[in-house]
Amino acid sequence: MTAQRFDLILTGELAPGHPRDIALQQLANLFKRPIDQVEKLLAGKPNRIRKDLDANEIKRYQQVFAKIGLIAVAKPCNTEGQAKTPMPAATPSSSLSLSPEGTPVLRDDERPASTASAPDTSHLSLAQSGETLSAQHETPPLPQPDTEHLSLGATGDDLLPPKPPELEIDLDALTADLSLSEAGTQLLPDKPDVAHKVPDTSHLKLK
Repeated sequence: MTAQRFDLILTGELAPGHPRDIALQQLANLFKRPIDQVEKLLAGKPNRIRKDLDANEIKRYQQVFAKIGLIAVAKPCNTEGQAKTPMPAATPSSSLSLSPEGTPVLRDDERPASTASAPDTSHLSLAQSGETLSAQHETPPLPQPDTEHLSLGATGDDLLPPKPPELEIDLDALTADLSLSEAGTQLLPDKPDVAHKVPDTSHLKLK
């Protein structure tokens, strides 16, 4: 019985934790080609790199591309001829070894830490269908003011208290003992003639 043969396909995607520019440079070194010629292999589209490989050869190639950061998958060979000519791949090193199937490719410190957490919804509840949600948050009505001490007056009643009676002032009686002086009469006594002593400033000097 003939053993199954495989084609090696690059998915065009990078593994997490591998910068694109570094992976491109390593891929160009691997194929000994300029970067612009191998850049299409990281365009997000699958490309067949090698064909008609056995299972051991496929694993060795996958190990080489995994170290660069490229994702390579095995596809069973199509027995019909394909017109596409694959790019020559570098020969894998004889010092490489295969990990057991299912071994994680990335170390724990290379994996992106997930900080997302589900929100706490334990305090939430669902309302009944058709229930008005805003009614539960309406402002309570204000209390009615106390008007028991108020009463209505009769039509035409004065609401303001009565005005006090106006005072009658007898100006003649208040000014009966007053008289007017003649024009030019001196109202204030003469100021006393006080001689002011001039202080002695002979001992002072200006600087």
